[in-house]
Amino acid sequence: MLSFSLTKHPAMVLAPGAAQALGQHVTDTVGVRARVLVVCDPVMVDLGHAERVQGIMEGAGHQAHVFSDLKSDPLESSVDAAITMAHENEVNCVVGLGGGSAMDTAKVVAALAHLGTGCAAYRLAAEQLPFRQTALIAMPTTAGTGSETTGTSIISQANGTKNWFWGPPLKPDLALMDPELTMGLPPFWTFFTGMDAIVHSIESRTNRYHNVENDVLAERGLSEGMAHLERAVKDGSDIEARAGMMRAAAYGGLAIANTGCAVGHNIGHALGSLAGVPHGRAVSIALVHTLGWAWQGQKEAFDRVATLCGVQGPEALAERLLTLAKACGQNLVLSAEEKAKLTVDDLATDMLADANLAMLESTARDVVAGDVERLAESVLAA
Repeated sequence: MLSFSLTKHPAMVLAPGAAQALGQHVTDTVGVRARVLVVCDPVMVDLGHAERVQGIMEGAGHQAHVFSDLKSDPLESSVDAAITMAHENEVNCVVGLGGGSAMDTAKVVAALAHLGTGCAAYRLAAEQLPFRQTALIAMPTTAGTGSETTGTSIISQANGTKNWFWGPPLKPDLALMDPELTMGLPPFWTFFTGMDAIVHSIESRTNRYHNVENDVLAERGLSEGMAHLERAVKDGSDIEARAGMMRAAAYGGLAIANTGCAVGHNIGHALGSLAGVPHGRAVSIALVHTLGWAWQGQKEAFDRVATLCGVQGPEALAERLLTLAKACGQNLVLSAEEKAKLTVDDLATDMLADANLAMLESTARDVVAGDVERLAESVLAA
């Protein structure tokens, strides 16, 4: 008998114009006259999305505050400032609006808002997160991280070290997905956030913790991503493609919530910490150039992934992803400037750091002496 374990899913709504119903969703989740904190990045303010969301909630009778003092790879200091704002205003609902950084921040803020304490003690689950007493709604404006459906967040220390935070309190109550919010995303970010979603599904489907029930989620995410990414990049106004990529991200997030990631994310996080390589770009580069090695640990699962991508074998799958990147006007190799910040030894050391090691151990192929260095070299030599 095959066994499996699936985590609780958030409620999910996906529809063009879904953002207009946010006020009613807050009422349904918290009640009337809610006190809401919208957590977003400055781009959401510049684009007018933050003001629009604030207006929607105030129109529904809720009190809304906006916190936007954060950037890509959010720092603990920004998260703590948002927690303080939430606590002082006695909010009972947090809305994460933006990409993965905004949602990762919002999730930790919602978990700690009632306490008003900093987040550092909860790095790598050193302390268990408290039971969340504040409602949490995620509204993604990119399609990639899947943060709207996961119970994890990635927050950086002041020195750039990325740390995982995880636990049931970080799982949103509702993922409210409006593809219209992604239509202004430039091609570069559309492609690499989309590739993040595809990597999530591939790694969930092929790592050592995959199971037949969760495979359904991973395969759906991969199929949606491969079907819609190029279209979304080439025509940002293609609402069907944008919606398809939101499905890819959501299903990929659901999948990794049950199995975790693998070596692509292990190396990708190291590339981000050491050289500032954007997350989606880092993990997709790492995946493509370690496929041949990882394949040997889970051949049947990788064969299935290749079939879903219309090819057979590790070389053909790598070439399929490289060709997809080229068709979208991008590439999956590190730049000379990025390589200049990296050495094989430094990359290998970071791959074995506590914050990254679990992703390496999730990979179906066992790591033996010399593998980490060879994997680091394969990424830097590409």
